[in-house]
Amino acid sequence: MLSAKAHHRHIRALLGLTVIAALLLGTLALLQARTRTAAAQTETPEQDPERATQDPADNANCLLCHEDSAEEIVFPDGSTLRVDVDPAALAGSAHGIHAEQELACTSCHSPARYRYPHPPPEGDSVREYELIQAQRCERCHVDPHITSHPGPESDTPVVCTDCHGAHDVATVEAWHEGQPVGNCVDCHVAAGVELNRRPDLQHVIDEGLFAGRIDNDYCLSCHTLPNLSLQLDSGEILPVTIDENRFHASVHGTDNEWRLLQCVDCHEGYSFPHEPVVAETLREYRLQNYTMCAECHEEKYEATLDDVHGDALAEGNENAAVCTDCHGAHYVETPDEPRSRISITCGQCHGTIFEEYRDSVHGEALLEESNPDVATCVDCHGVHSIPDPNLAAFRNSSPQLCGACHADAELMAKYDISTQVFDTYVADFHGTTATLFNAQDPDAPTNTAVCFDCHGVHNIKDPQAPHSGIKENLLENCRQCHPDASENFPDSWTSHYVPSLEHYPLVFLVNWFYRLIIPATIGGMGFFVLTDVYRRVRLRRKGAHGDERAD
Repeated sequence: MLSAKAHHRHIRALLGLTVIAALLLGTLALLQARTRTAAAQTETPEQDPERATQDPADNANCLLCHEDSAEEIVFPDGSTLRVDVDPAALAGSAHGIHAEQELACTSCHSPARYRYPHPPPEGDSVREYELIQAQRCERCHVDPHITSHPGPESDTPVVCTDCHGAHDVATVEAWHEGQPVGNCVDCHVAAGVELNRRPDLQHVIDEGLFAGRIDNDYCLSCHTLPNLSLQLDSGEILPVTIDENRFHASVHGTDNEWRLLQCVDCHEGYSFPHEPVVAETLREYRLQNYTMCAECHEEKYEATLDDVHGDALAEGNENAAVCTDCHGAHYVETPDEPRSRISITCGQCHGTIFEEYRDSVHGEALLEESNPDVATCVDCHGVHSIPDPNLAAFRNSSPQLCGACHADAELMAKYDISTQVFDTYVADFHGTTATLFNAQDPDAPTNTAVCFDCHGVHNIKDPQAPHSGIKENLLENCRQCHPDASENFPDSWTSHYVPSLEHYPLVFLVNWFYRLIIPATIGGMGFFVLTDVYRRVRLRRKGAHGDERAD
């Protein structure tokens, strides 16, 4: 048996081993805990939100020092930052008790760095510190909404906390109610950046601030405000307010078969604040921007470069029509609905000619009766490849332009108009000459009469209407080519009628006389010649047989 003294030594040894084992197990557990903490801190909220977000109850530990504190952090540049936090503002913020997942202080201020005593603050100034801290927002808000403010790469960046705050982050509802708008005003006043339309600031925030990308809603959040305009160097006013309803009702709007056109489809690379407008006049501004149409309508744009308008523009005439002059810019409508829109559009520039056309037989039918069949400007002149009407080629081809309608028997029958009008012209000397010139050398000048020499160009009247002027001016028209024409010279013309017993019976009878006498004369002469040949042949054969018998 062990002595009492030896027994006590044995017990003390066992106790020592137990203490050593406990210390080793505690140290191992502490090391494992630190390893788990370090691993949790390296994970982003997207990887494991449960572990990245700390228990909001832990806020009490931080607030022991930061609530009602008068202490300040002094930065190397001498600027200071108060460290007190309002618990009520923190709880009522977008990250507080009303959030789907309430955040704790350590959700943003990582425990690995923000232990007590805290290390020196990051940055040499309060502003540098704010810029560094604002980057933490993107740990959760990886796709923040766009803003119109300069980003981190700017010399004067605006970051998340400048608008939203740090511990008192306003909720989306609060923004829509207008509560944080004062932040915008205060910041702009401090930066010396004027807010031109303060009463409209809430509208811009509601419509554009929470946009996920630059789209129509974002642009229209400002551009739907009434009476927006820019004054150019010329003193002219450039309106920049867009009527949203008219824009969406345009061919590029919501009913577009292709897709809804976005503002940035045309205004590429535009951001806010916009670059200054460099155009000095309204016309210069429009000429700078109409080429955007070529991005989608390249073929039509290319055609306009070589037509009468494109040639005039290339020669320096800035008033020559371009795409947006005819089609508009933001409110592009279907150009031929209603059909009268075609000629009204041309009349914007060609006002005098339009007034002549308005009173013509075509213009009255189109503008007053909405007749779908009568000729509009583009039916004669073309659309995007408009030729010069003063050239010989246009004059020589003009009868074919008129004939496109007036030689169409089905169309003319609707209005009880005879196609003889065109047919008789093409059959006479004038029409035959014009047709030959147009077929052989369209650019060769000719002075033969074409349709518009007698009927007019844009002021065409119904020939049967009183005071139409066609018959009254016929002699004058004839004398343009036939200066020695007498008073009865036009009476030789049959007025596009095919001669008949009703119209010009004498000419009809003379025509029939020649139709009969000429074939009869030629036929009789042919018959006489044939019978004479026959007689001579018979006589010659008969004489040959008589000689044989005599021998």
